[in-house]
Amino acid sequence: MGRVEEDLLVQYRRLEHELDRMFAELAGGGRPPRASGMRAMADVWLADDPPRVVVQLDVAGVDPRMISVELEDDLLVVRGERRRPTGERRVYQHAEIEWGRFERRLRVGAPVDVDAATADYDKGMLTITLPLAPRRGPETVRVNVRGDA
Repeated sequence: MGRVEEDLLVQYRRLEHELDRMFAELAGGGRPPRASGMRAMADVWLADDPPRVVVQLDVAGVDPRMISVELEDDLLVVRGERRRPTGERRVYQHAEIEWGRFERRLRVGAPVDVDAATADYDKGMLTITLPLAPRRGPETVRVNVRGDA
């Protein structure tokens, strides 16, 4: 098989993979649409485990120093970059590993004790533990009204 045929075969397999991914998303499975400018993805698992929420991300091949975890109110934002290994260039027959920057945004859905939150990286899995803050019940606050009568 010549070089041109090999390149066409690789392009066909990439297209086939992309179509499979798109149909999986449409069927309610698979990965969510990618954020603008982001190519790679980190698959995620989120579980309510009172009194905490546990989030796990598959970040195999990502240097932990390239991962950022931020929490604003109840929005968890995880960013990182899976860098392509340097070295010889290859023509792959099948490629599913996505290289580049990724970003995942997840609503926790409850107030979090930010000071007690932790993120641990082990064997390609990032586990983020978000202890829930105590919910405040309804509260009546008296506000003084100023102005001319």
